[in-house]
Amino acid sequence: MKNKVILFLVFTFSFSPIVTGQNLEIGDKIVDFRGYDVKSKRYIRLSQFKKKKNVLLNFTATYCGSCWKTYPHMQELQKKYASKLKVVSVHGDEKKVKWYEIAKRLKIDFKCTTMWKVEGKEKIKKVYGVDKYPTFFAIDKNGIIIDKWVGNQEKRMKTVIKKMVSL
Repeated sequence: MKNKVILFLVFTFSFSPIVTGQNLEIGDKIVDFRGYDVKSKRYIRLSQFKKKKNVLLNFTATYCGSCWKTYPHMQELQKKYASKLKVVSVHGDEKKVKWYEIAKRLKIDFKCTTMWKVEGKEKIKKVYGVDKYPTFFAIDKNGIIIDKWVGNQEKRMKTVIKKMVSL
């Protein structure tokens, strides 16, 4: 019985944003999730980059005009800082076919980690406080959110990532 109580407490406090419904903020540890990366054709966890790479986490949607403008910037950063940065893009909608049609028309070949299937996607969006697209999180190698913003803010994105990878 004692072990069950301890396990319950550890689980509750490890995932407290999910339990309490609070949104993650700058300075918080990430809440891990698992999703299918269409590029590598395998499931990955956000936590697998901890201690290895910084992460630029992006929540996007097919119908979001501002989102389309961010893909080239994210791709540029992924290429420039490949050894220190992993760009992960989570699609908030399920319009995969439509997204690829638009990408082809706009000549966007997005080579960053792209997830459509995410376990508990709606809960994850709620925990991360995603109610607008695009929403970005800059996450350091320790799994700590060092910045977050909404919208196509190219200058901010590049400045934050440059600073993060130089630490």
